[in-house]
Amino acid sequence: MDDNNKKIPVTVKILNQNYDIFCREDEKDTLFNSAELLNDKMMKTKAEGKTIGLDRIAVISALNFANDSLRHKDITNKLNSTIKQKILDLNEKIDSLLQN
Repeated sequence: MDDNNKKIPVTVKILNQNYDIFCREDEKDTLFNSAELLNDKMMKTKAEGKTIGLDRIAVISALNFANDSLRHKDITNKLNSTIKQKILDLNEKIDSLLQN
């Protein structure tokens, strides 16, 4: 295994619990950012007071992330479609101008 794919141990803290995760060196910052985002989401879920237990907090947080991801994907698809249509419209206008 070359050094670029070598996994290193990294400790992240989520809801005051440490988790040892292995990742590549170049993924470490992303892992820390992801853990911080997850911790924030789980702390908010816990603070609402309706969800008790680490496993339930984790599941509710994961569902919230999944929902956010699906909404983001939908928005991205709509934007891509709009951009593609605008490019097609511009190409048609350019073609029309070049023919005249």
